[in-house]
Amino acid sequence: MSTHSIQQENALRTARFLISMGHMPSDVLANPLIPEEFREWVAKELEKESNRTFEKAKVIATAADSADWLDGVDRDEWYYWPTLRSYLLGVKNRPRDSVASLDDASDTVLRQLRPPGTAEFDVRGLVLGYVQSGKTANFAAVIAKAADAGYRLIIVMSGVDNGLRRQTQIRLSKELTGYSNNPHDAVPLPPSGKQWHKFTSDDFDGDFEPGRASHAALQGSEPVLLVVKKNPAVLKRLKQWLITAPSGAKKNLPALFIDDEADQASVDSRGSIQTEETYDPEDPDYTSPAVINGLIRELLLIFSKRAYIGYTATPFANILIPHEQYDPVAGLDLYPKDFFIDLPKPKGYFGTEEFFGRFDPGNDEKVFGLPVLRPVEVEQIAALLDDGELTDSMDEAMVAFVLGGAARALRGEVDAPCTMLVHTTHLNLKQGPMRAVIEEHWRELKDEWRYDRKGGLLDRFQKFWDEDFVTTSGRVNGSPLHKFEDLVPHIGKFMEAVEVREVNSAAGDVLDYEKEPSLKAIAIGGNKLSRGLTLEGLLVSYFARRSLQYDTLLQMARWYGYRLGYHDLTRIYSTGELLGWFADLALVEHRLREDMQIYQQVPGITPKDVGMRILRHPAMKVTGSIKQRSTTVTVESESYSLQLEQTIHFPLQDLVRLGLMCERNRLAAIELIQKIGQPVRLEGKEYAPMWSDVGAAPVVEFLRAFDFEFTDSGCVPRLMADWIEEQNHHGGLVNWTVVIRGRETMSPKLGSVKWLPESVGFVHNIARTRIKGSNSLGVVTTAGDEAFGLTVEQVKAAELLMTQGGPKSLNRAARMVRDSSSGLLILYPISRYSGYDENSSPAPGSARAPLFANPDGGEARDLIGFAVSFPGAAKDRPSSSYVQGTAKWTQLI
Repeated sequence: MSTHSIQQENALRTARFLISMGHMPSDVLANPLIPEEFREWVAKELEKESNRTFEKAKVIATAADSADWLDGVDRDEWYYWPTLRSYLLGVKNRPRDSVASLDDASDTVLRQLRPPGTAEFDVRGLVLGYVQSGKTANFAAVIAKAADAGYRLIIVMSGVDNGLRRQTQIRLSKELTGYSNNPHDAVPLPPSGKQWHKFTSDDFDGDFEPGRASHAALQGSEPVLLVVKKNPAVLKRLKQWLITAPSGAKKNLPALFIDDEADQASVDSRGSIQTEETYDPEDPDYTSPAVINGLIRELLLIFSKRAYIGYTATPFANILIPHEQYDPVAGLDLYPKDFFIDLPKPKGYFGTEEFFGRFDPGNDEKVFGLPVLRPVEVEQIAALLDDGELTDSMDEAMVAFVLGGAARALRGEVDAPCTMLVHTTHLNLKQGPMRAVIEEHWRELKDEWRYDRKGGLLDRFQKFWDEDFVTTSGRVNGSPLHKFEDLVPHIGKFMEAVEVREVNSAAGDVLDYEKEPSLKAIAIGGNKLSRGLTLEGLLVSYFARRSLQYDTLLQMARWYGYRLGYHDLTRIYSTGELLGWFADLALVEHRLREDMQIYQQVPGITPKDVGMRILRHPAMKVTGSIKQRSTTVTVESESYSLQLEQTIHFPLQDLVRLGLMCERNRLAAIELIQKIGQPVRLEGKEYAPMWSDVGAAPVVEFLRAFDFEFTDSGCVPRLMADWIEEQNHHGGLVNWTVVIRGRETMSPKLGSVKWLPESVGFVHNIARTRIKGSNSLGVVTTAGDEAFGLTVEQVKAAELLMTQGGPKSLNRAARMVRDSSSGLLILYPISRYSGYDENSSPAPGSARAPLFANPDGGEARDLIGFAVSFPGAAKDRPSSSYVQGTAKWTQLI
């Protein structure tokens, strides 16, 4: 960056910090710390940040009884979150709107916990983020606020190796605990009485050891922080140390467990499938949980006040945990019984959808990805792995790394870290020879640039820059276009700075961006580069590690993250198969979050009531087979083509709810009738006023306004409205017939409809009894009703179908002959006296019952039901197959 730009950013950083300390923006802009020449620019940037809105996290939770506890907390005496907030604004230079979004999202998580003063609690939840999207930032904020609110012990389980544990420890040390020497890039060391007890350290081998811990800290007022890896030996040491702590401390100590990458190692892959009620101590087939899963559960049971939050971007295995799984030693499993939270996608984040695009065959929705994907032939991968051959695709990827790195320097990011990822196998034995091939070719490229660039390399670089980079950047909105001659001075300097490193347990090379913040590296590896570890400034990825599991494949996509300013310079080299699979996974992620959004809109729904469904792929598995051992597979057409949908469920056992529903639906029906004009009454069917040539819009509005019983997963009016609008794009369902289907003759007991406008005339109520002991009417339609609106020729065609081996009912045949452009909506006015007139009164011993035990009571209501007859679709959706756990997905709205 130029000196002027650096000074601007420092002025903005200072302004953000001062505002975070409580100063008014007007006073801040007049402060001598903000140079006068930058004040106008700083003011505009602050205004932009203030005006930007942020998306809220989606929540499905049981905490209705405690949702407001945080609102009653006095934050004036808080220390840890205000300090972290000031650090993010003033040291890390985070935009104010970004910090405000973090503040809101971390509040959302904290609200789902219980007040630390509660006598006993056991809360378990799951927070869903995106791969490399800032989940650590969220749980750091949650930890800070939990400590401010009174949680005293925080145990963070991070990764399964020392590198990932250390990475998390350093992050939390900088953002929460500080250091005694108060370095400039960390929060200040808290004052006496606020300092953290840290029983794990930033060292590579700084994991938990009892000799470095003191039980006395568990009885004091200062918070305790441990960052441990998910390793059996470590967790056993921690468990034993906690068991031997004073019992009073364990009973009164509010403990918060953060499980980072909660789908890795934490999910049980061995234990018997059983609930507390079905547990049989004599069962010879009983199997205890997998070691790490069992130890985590046993750690939770040590405390009377405990909260467990799993964080992951690939929640498939966690969603499929049996939701009442029980073990006599370990207790309940880690199913997130209390809450699911879906964090919003951060501004500037690039994930699966952004890189690979998304196509939904259900509705033809397309999202285009960045034009940075470069297919590699499988044969080239094999030649590189098996024959040690430097292939054309690897050579091109290395040139792309050179040019991309030089372009970042040209854009002012000279000191920014830059990385190239080479991940083609998990086998260390093959990574070593590959490193030798790549390292040799890198030396050749450097030497040719140093001593003989005009012999062809310069022209080759320029040709590649003009044909690939200029073209690509031109297709990415807002990306600067550079001339090759401006790039040339940066190429050699970049190449000289690059090192080739082999990152695995055998080679011992590491990527430590803390010690080397400007590191330029080609990183060759496998498992150590496949999860959790952030590759700073990742420009080029050469990825060919084939995995058949959703979670494994997504986690290996280390190119996800924040790429603003150089997203047009990134490149992903992979096989066509893998590039296609990642695009498919974008749809999997999208559908999962869509379902969470639907659930969020239904009050009272909890994770124990319903589960997430996960879209299946024809070639891949959702997660490991053993983690799917209690799942079921369902196939859904997601289509209303040739379907009859009718309202058969009403809350007849909740008359207050029923009264509200009936009033809403009466108003919706009146509004529909007022919009569609005057009806006709056909000869022989005078009992049923009918409207023809009705447009789709009033029908859609009626369906969206219609209140319904959300346990009726088969008849969801708002989903039908979506289907109609989707079909409208293809010329389907644009013309409607609307009918009010009254009784052929009047029954004095059932009466007539009282809510119709006078212009419609009389309509007699019909009778529909309910299935005894339920809220279901079973059916509202009558045989032949679906023939309303058919022409004479269509009726004859339907009857012909019935005589030629087709459907046996006229209703089904009517659907088959109705034109795809036409739909039928039938309203059914149902009398509250159903079951009390001579024709509908249930016979003794019948499975039917009247609608109401006391139809003359003040809470009994006439009902309005409806049926929609859908013809064959103008454009149908394909069927979809889903995996579900023991908590089932339910279509609620």
